[in-house]
Amino acid sequence: MTDPTMSQESSPPPPVRDRKRDAKLVLSGVAAVLLIWFAIANLQDVPIHFWVTSTRSPLIVVVVISGFLGAMIVLLAQALRRRRGGRGGDDGYTGGGGTGYGSTGM
Repeated sequence: MTDPTMSQESSPPPPVRDRKRDAKLVLSGVAAVLLIWFAIANLQDVPIHFWVTSTRSPLIVVVVISGFLGAMIVLLAQALRRRRGGRGGDDGYTGGGGTGYGSTGM
C-alpha cells in the first residue's frame, strides 16, 4: 500500500535565493563599471621618475601597478603574521575595548 499523502513524483523544492551571493554579484558589477570608468578617465600620460631614469606611462597603468604592489605587501604581511602564530603579537594586548586609561582600577 502506498501513502496517499506522498505523491509518486516528488518535485524538487523551489530554489532558495542566496541574498549574500546576489549582493556580492551586484557589488562586483558596480565595482567593475567604476573601474572601467576610472580607467577611461585616466588615460593621459604622466612622467614616472625612478632613481636613475625617467619615463612616461598612462596614469591608469601607474595606478594599477601601485595597487598590485600594495596588495602584494598586504598579502606578505598577512602571511608573515600567520607564520608567527596568529593575529596577536607578543605585546600582551588582548584586543579589549576602552581607552586604556583607568584600567588598573586605581
